[in-house]
Amino acid sequence: MQRGGAMLFVLLIGLLVTPAVVHSQVNKRLAIDHVTRGTNELEAGNLDAALAHFQRAIELDRNYGAAYFSRGLVRKRQRDYDGAINDFTRSIELKPMAEAYLNRGATLKDKGDPDAAIVDYNKAIELNANYADAFFNRGIAKDDKADFDGAIRDFSRAIELNPGNARAFVGRGFARMRQGDADGAMADYSMGIELNPRGFLGFYNRAFARKSKGDLDGAIVDLNKALEILPSDVDAWYERGVLRGAKGDLDGALADFAKVIELDPRHARAHANRGMIKLLRRQDADAQNELDKALELDGSLKPALQKSVDQIKKTRRPPLE
Repeated sequence: MQRGGAMLFVLLIGLLVTPAVVHSQVNKRLAIDHVTRGTNELEAGNLDAALAHFQRAIELDRNYGAAYFSRGLVRKRQRDYDGAINDFTRSIELKPMAEAYLNRGATLKDKGDPDAAIVDYNKAIELNANYADAFFNRGIAKDDKADFDGAIRDFSRAIELNPGNARAFVGRGFARMRQGDADGAMADYSMGIELNPRGFLGFYNRAFARKSKGDLDGAIVDLNKALEILPSDVDAWYERGVLRGAKGDLDGALADFAKVIELDPRHARAHANRGMIKLLRRQDADAQNELDKALELDGSLKPALQKSVDQIKKTRRPPLE
């Protein structure tokens, strides 16, 4: 009996759970709930609410890697790059994941460090050799470093892994364009547009490829489409203004440069181009005001502006009597 009683006592002791263990389990469940709720807020674009949930999850469970990873995503979108890098690093320490390396790499690139970004993308690919996003991001970083061959290889691998990735076609087109392969770039941009007809960069970049081949009309058509998609893009308005001017559509060019200045009053080149057109039209006082404004905003334009002004004054016809 004594031995049986002792055995029963041992079994009962084994079934006991300390309050600390219960508290820890409750905290883990609460932390998971906060990450779930935070993820929903993040997907809805409510960054502050998402951040609060992820912060609470970390307070409840300091070793919850997913909470650090998720908080890093929010901080990255808030441009708190150092905070995001710290969170992704902590997530990696707790549980190395390809996604954490990918996002830390993207944050490092946003901070202007493509070399460190590439190191992280390499690690993401080591962990997942079929990670299309890692190849795509590494392609962008290599393009930034003017490693166009390497960029093209990475974009091509991203396309092999995900043939429907419009961004990879546009990225490869950009690298090909920078190598001087306008035809290859055109083909990639066109495929990107086919896959995503609402993608701004496909049309915007294809306009430059067409311009390089002397197809100014086609370039203008692409910029028209780009501006339908993203009417707030200053560069697209400016480039269309330049092309319209080159085609002799001075009214259209003036309208585009006016839009550029409306969106960005400190755009020196838009003022300069508007000044040149007014000079061509013998609106000398207005032209001088535009040119003065351009130089006020960017004094480095002075030599080029003076040369253009001299050329215009030499070539324009004398006024009719």
